[in-house]
Parts: sequence; structure tokens; C-alpha cells
Amino acid sequence: MSFTFLFPVAAWLFLLLPPLLWWPMRARPRWGQAALRAAVFACLILAMMQPSLVRRDGAGAQVYILDQREVLGASGQAAARHALDRVMAAAPRGAPKTVIQLGGAAGGRSVIADGSLSQALRAAAQAIPLESGGAVTLIGSGLSTDTHWQDSIAALVARGVPVNSIAVPTAPRAAFIADVRMGPARVGETLRADVVVEGDGGTHQLAMFSGARRLATSAPFRADGQAHVALDIPADRAGFLPLRVELDGRGGFQTLAAVQEPRRLLYLGERQRGAAAQLQQLLGRSFVVDQYAPAALSRAFDPGRWPLVMLDDLPAARLPVAVQQSLNRAVARDGTGLFVSGGMAAFGAGGYGDTPLGAALPVTARAQEQQIRPSVALAIVIDSSGSMQGDRLDLAKQVARQTVRKLNANDWVGVVEFYGARQWSVPMHHATDLPDVERAIGRMQAQGASVLFPALQEAFYGLKDLDARYKHILVISDGGVAEDRYQQLLRHIAENRINVSTVAVGGQVDDEQSMAEWARVGRGRFYSVPDEFNLVEIDFKQPQTRPDPGYRSGPVAVRWQARPGWSDGPGLSAPPPLSGYVQTRARPEAETLLRTDGGDPILSSWPVGSGRVTAMMTEPLGAGTAGWRGWPAYGRWLARALAMTARSRPDLDVETARRFDRLTVMVRRGGAATVNGALPAITLVDADGRILRRIGRVEERAPGFFVADMPWPGRDPARIEVRDGEHLVRATDPAHSDVRPVDAMPSFMALPLATLSARTGGWHRGDPAAAPGEGQRIAGLRATDLWPWIALLALGLYLFDIGYRRWPWRRIAGTR
Repeated sequence: MSFTFLFPVAAWLFLLLPPLLWWPMRARPRWGQAALRAAVFACLILAMMQPSLVRRDGAGAQVYILDQREVLGASGQAAARHALDRVMAAAPRGAPKTVIQLGGAAGGRSVIADGSLSQALRAAAQAIPLESGGAVTLIGSGLSTDTHWQDSIAALVARGVPVNSIAVPTAPRAAFIADVRMGPARVGETLRADVVVEGDGGTHQLAMFSGARRLATSAPFRADGQAHVALDIPADRAGFLPLRVELDGRGGFQTLAAVQEPRRLLYLGERQRGAAAQLQQLLGRSFVVDQYAPAALSRAFDPGRWPLVMLDDLPAARLPVAVQQSLNRAVARDGTGLFVSGGMAAFGAGGYGDTPLGAALPVTARAQEQQIRPSVALAIVIDSSGSMQGDRLDLAKQVARQTVRKLNANDWVGVVEFYGARQWSVPMHHATDLPDVERAIGRMQAQGASVLFPALQEAFYGLKDLDARYKHILVISDGGVAEDRYQQLLRHIAENRINVSTVAVGGQVDDEQSMAEWARVGRGRFYSVPDEFNLVEIDFKQPQTRPDPGYRSGPVAVRWQARPGWSDGPGLSAPPPLSGYVQTRARPEAETLLRTDGGDPILSSWPVGSGRVTAMMTEPLGAGTAGWRGWPAYGRWLARALAMTARSRPDLDVETARRFDRLTVMVRRGGAATVNGALPAITLVDADGRILRRIGRVEERAPGFFVADMPWPGRDPARIEVRDGEHLVRATDPAHSDVRPVDAMPSFMALPLATLSARTGGWHRGDPAAAPGEGQRIAGLRATDLWPWIALLALGLYLFDIGYRRWPWRRIAGTR
């Protein structure tokens, strides 16, 4: 038992009692009369608050949800009505009863015509007064036009209201399209639609249209219960694609597909002229190929900006060590995919075997065990001008000493220093006295100006007539040269098969870009050594390219190892013979997808950290794949291999959810998509891409997880674009995506009645003819209004006050 007030705000009137009582008594205090008037006013204020006495008494409310929709058929509808009669007869005597009907003729009952079970449960919860007991009994199939019943069920559970259920079987239904689920796709890829059909056991056929254009037709299929049919269509352009799916030439399930922008691919390769353009033409519109010169990449290079990096027949000597380390970090941390392809330059002797990138490859080179170290003639040109004073000259000496230690007695070595003039600190000779060479390097002092040209001339003349397999000039400087006449000389040196490499020392390099250009023109490598903690080991003993028995030429038959995703599509699993490849060994943990009949791997892949590394032991655009030029499916095959290697985790993951006329957009950032703490920009656009609405309120619910909730008419499709820095992702939500027609309610949108009853503490019957469960005797609440009695008391006190003031003895007493 408890008291409640309908208008408790009237209690503020009690603040007026003191001034109302004090004003008439300011001259002659009359305490008895004041008390009576205080009681009258207090009773009036209490009556205005309308108090009630609430107590548990009688039976709780009984609410019945009766399914009379056509999905039950005539026999099912009759069985549901008979079950209702039996349940109502077993209800506690005196309990208030309410019937809510789904579909059918009203017959004096509340009818929910749209067939929404969630609406029926909400109405049932509202029919039971708050804080009152009661029970709900649901008689029907459990099918619903929507699935938004969770809030109503949670409210019933919180109030302790049991939901009983009686399952009524549905009548046979004609086949219909229950759902169409669109897969992700980018431009140039295949867009797959998973069509769910609920049928009657007959044979059917699907067709997909965009406007009046037929895009795909399925083979005839049998639908006995639920059937899944895949329809593949080409994604020709980025944007939003309206689609309509028809079953047996009738009906039409309307949906939308979002086609994303093509993947970006970073191409690093230089051995074939115009290779990036050829690759772009081969891959089509599914990729956008970006190309950078490998030797020009700096320490600030971030490969994590790309979902995929391709090294095409690029020798390890042409890819700086710092860039290789950046690639390793991008693969392991950011999930960037790495596709390494080529011939002996990549997988043979002198390839990536002993480099930082070699450990990430899924294969090892066989030729590493038979490497030949040919003779080398090396001229080291050291800048000893005044700008090299201090740490710079010390670093130059350390680099020179470490390089000299790599030589043996069959090699040639000489050291030239330049400081305005030039001189041979160590004349060119066989490297038989390396300690003497190191001491000569250590005696150098910083003085004079930086004049490179004469020193390069001296080194060239000292090397050109020597009998050595490889000849190199190594220039160590801070880049601050005083003139630039060396460009023509560098080209002349390179034409004489002498490579020029450069080392920039000291961190504060005057013209590091110029030194990288020297190395490019001289067909050598560029190194940066800012301090003693970043010293590099330069070994000129390894050849950059050379014929090797590990390369196999001629028609080579290959066979595909079927793996999900890698060979999906017509013609992809039967490649023609190769024209050449490099023999390698696949690592035990790697997955070999394409191999020769002899067992040599051609395409191997494995996961590395968050990303994936794939190796292709032939040149995709060179002589090794000459036999594949006429293969019609080669471009699609290569694009599929690249796509499977690319970053699998999306930079932005966008999901949508509808609840009638409200739309929720959820955005999750990937590791590569974080943009300085800024919120992603969400816009709704029309069919032509014009902005309809910018979503200003975006909440970050968790790190990298953003939610935007807004009103949006359920009849309108939602075309959503999410921008986060340089990333753009599209998502769609078709019109009425959360609602189905009453004549096409799918089985996966049915409310599990047995689970519902078990959760709420009710009983369940699977047969409408079975005896209902025992009626729950749940006491209801009864409220007694107290305010009329309090108002009557106020009236009585007022009359008593009048009689008290006008009583005759008071007048007699007053005359005395």
C-alpha cells in the first residue's frame, strides 16, 4: 500500500499559508480562528494535489495478442480464435481483459493492420498499468514485418510481466524474395548479391535489373524452404547503383549497392620502361597505380598510406635499407599488403635474401648457397673540405673504414680526398694491406673548399684500366660542393661500366637531394648517415644482376592450388604455361597457390603481422610471362592476386541501422585512417551525388568508433558518404530496409516464441489445440481517490469556522 499524488506541484501553494493567516491577525491575534483557517486552506491544497491510496487487490490485467493475418490461412486463423477462447476461459475471474489483433477484420477489437509484432507487444505493455501486475498471451506464428521488439520485451521483463505463447503454423505460401544482401565491391571488381528466397518447393529463376537494363540472370533453382542464390554483376563505376531483383518475372525487391573507389597501388620498379602504365592497363579500373623512383625515397616515406605496395623485379641494392625497414613496419603494424615479383634480380643471388625485407618473404632463394663473390675495384672519394669539420669527417672516416674491411686480397682499393685540390691519400692497389689503408683514412684533416670534379676525374682514371669484374666509386660528403660540372662526367663514368654511389653524412646535409641525384645518374646507391647510430655497411662484393642457373626458361606447365578467394571467377584457375621463372624454396609456413609440375613455387603468400606478403617468382610484365600475354583472364588473375594481398582491414568500416523513421550510421576507423583526432565527415547524397544533408552531430563512443543518429524517412533510401582525411567510403541503406510487406515476412524475422516465454517466465504451447497453461494469478493494483474526502473535510471545517464566529454566546461575550 502506498500514497501517490496526481498533481504534486500544487504543494508549492503551502508557501502562501503564512501570509494569508498573518494578514488578518496583524491587529488582534485570534489563534483559534487562525488554526481553523489554516486547516481549511491545507485541506484545499491537499485536495488540489489529488492524492490516491494504491494497494494490491484483485487479479492483474490479461492482454491477448491474436494473429488473424492471411499468412495463417483460414484453418490457422480459426485455430487461433479457438485457442483464444480457451485461454480467456481459464483466466482468473474478475481480471480485466484486452484483445489486440494482428490483421483481419476488427470485430470490436484493436487491430494492428500492418502486421508488426513489435507494435503489438508495445500496445500490450501499454495496456497493463504501470506498477500493476498482469500477463500477456501471444497466439500466432511469430512472423513479423519488423524486428524492433527488443525494447518492449525488455520493459515487460523489467516489470515482471510474463508472456505466454501459443504457436500457430502458417499456411503454404508462394515463393518470395526474403532479402538481398550486397557484398562489398570496388570499381572494376565483381559485385555479388546474395538473394534469399523462401519457396514452396518449386523451381524458380531470378533476374537482376538496374532500371530497364538486365544485369544478371540466375540458373533455375529449387527453393524448398530457404534458398540462397548468388548473382554476380560488374561494378563499372564508383557510386551508388540502384538494383531490382525479380523472381520468375514478377514482383521486384528494391535495393542499393555502394561501389567504392579503386584500390591504390604503389609500384616500385625500374627495370622495364613504362611498366607502371602497362600494369595500369592490365589491371583495368580496379586499381590506381602510383609510381615512385625507388632511389628517390627518403626516410620520411610512409608506405602505410597505400593498402598495397608492389616491388617488381627491383634489386635489393636499388631499394634503400631504411625504405625496406619502413615496408616491414607498414606490413606488420598497418596491415599494408606487399607483393614482390620478378626474376633473378629479386629472388636470385644478390636479391633480398640477406636484407631486412628478406625475412618477410614467403620464399628463400636457392642460389644463396652458391653465391660467387667477384673481384671489385673501389675508389673512395672523401670530402675533407672545411665544411666537414668535426663529426662529419669522423663519420666519413668510419663509413670508409667499414667499406674497406669488406674487401679481400683479389680486390683493388684507392682513396682520393678533395679539399679545393685533390690527391690520392691511398693510391689504387690490391687490397692486401687494409690496416695501412685505414690509417691513411684516419690521418685526413678538414681544410679548404669542396670541389668534386677533379677528385671524380682522378678516381675514374684510376679505375678505368683495371681488370676487375665490378668497378665502383664511393663519394662521401656533406653535399656542399662549390660547382656542378660533374653531371656530364658522371654519365661518362657510368657509360664505362663504373658505378657511382654516394653517402651523405652529418645529419645537416646541405644538398642531400643532389647527392641522391648523383647516385641515380651514376647508376649506384644513395645512403644517408646522420649520426654514428645510423651507420650503414656497404658491401660492393654482391653483384646486382647476373645470369644464374636458378632461372628456368622455356614453356613451364603450372597448376593452381585451389584456395578460397584466390581463383574465384571464370577461367582464373587454369593459367597457361609460363615462359620462365626463378627456382626458390617456399617456407614451411607459407601457402603456395601456384606451382610447377616439378613442385617449384610460382606464387606463395603468408601473413606477416597485420598484413600479408605475396611473392611471384616471375616478371608480371617481362619475359617470364610472355606466354600469358594471350591469356584473356591474365589481368583479372593478377588483379585478384593483388586484391587478396592488399590490406584486408578497411581504413573505414561503415554500418547502418534503421528503426522506422530513424537512421543510425556507425563508423569504425582502421589503423591507417586516423586523422589527427578529427571527426569523420558524414553526408547524405542523392542519386546524382548531390549533398542532401551534412551530419553535424557525430559522437565518438569509443576510440575510433563514431555514431551519428538522425531522423530520416523510412520511405527514402539513404546514400551515405563518409570522408576521413584522404579516405572515402560509401554505404547504403535501402528504403524500408527494416520492414517487410505483410505478405512477404521472412522466417529469419520471426520472433522465437518459446525463447520469449522462457525469458519472461511464461508458458509456451507448440500446438494451438493443446490445453493452455495455468493462468497466472498476479494481483493487480487498485487506486482509491482521497481528494473528494479531503475536499469535503475542507468544506466542513469552513462551515464550522463560520458557525464558530457567529455563535450567539460569542456575541454576548463580546458585549460584556
